[in-house]
Amino acid sequence: MMPTCLRSALLACVLTLLAPSANAQCNEYDLMLLCDSADMVDNAVSAAALQCAFNSDPVACFTAAAVLALPTMSSGCISCFANEATCALSNCATICAFGSAAACDDCVSSNCQASFESCAGIVDADEDTHNNICDCDDDNPLQYPGAPGTNEGLDNNCNGLMEASEIAPAACPGDLNGDNIVGVSDLVTFLGAFGCMMDCGPEDFNDDGLVSVADLVYLLGYIGLFC
Repeated sequence: MMPTCLRSALLACVLTLLAPSANAQCNEYDLMLLCDSADMVDNAVSAAALQCAFNSDPVACFTAAAVLALPTMSSGCISCFANEATCALSNCATICAFGSAAACDDCVSSNCQASFESCAGIVDADEDTHNNICDCDDDNPLQYPGAPGTNEGLDNNCNGLMEASEIAPAACPGDLNGDNIVGVSDLVTFLGAFGCMMDCGPEDFNDDGLVSVADLVYLLGYIGLFC
């Protein structure tokens, strides 16, 4: 969800004077900024607009203030906010001036969010209900903020940490019966498949299509291994 920075009709009136660019896009850093510092962006844009409300050249004033407050945000991304401000002024000025903050937010979201997201390049490519602002891999529906762990070695919840529920289980070569130790029972299981020449299963350790002496040597090398 983008920052809610259009709650004031005064803000909308100032930003509507800016010339929006339909082709502007927020870059990767802009999206990171919107994810990590949404409140800061909201406050900075609102403060810049209020500061320039009665300036004789509000466009230049706002641009200068925005550069000082958000020096790392691209001009294209700022233009996307200007596009949304214009939309808000056209559709929601009265509601934002005299209604509640929630009503203003709802109006802006209903009328202007889609165009803002198109301008900014905000998408949900993997359709996991989390867009690419905070989704650490928007091509993988198993990764998004708050996602449960899948024990596949993925940072499922996008918090930058590998948690117990996300760590892939350690391999246990030669453990044919799944008891987390390579021992005599695994050797017995292996010998039952010895000589296999087709569709041999896990006993074919070297994947050559045969269960042979080469596979026995592999297994013996892991006898006594605890996993």
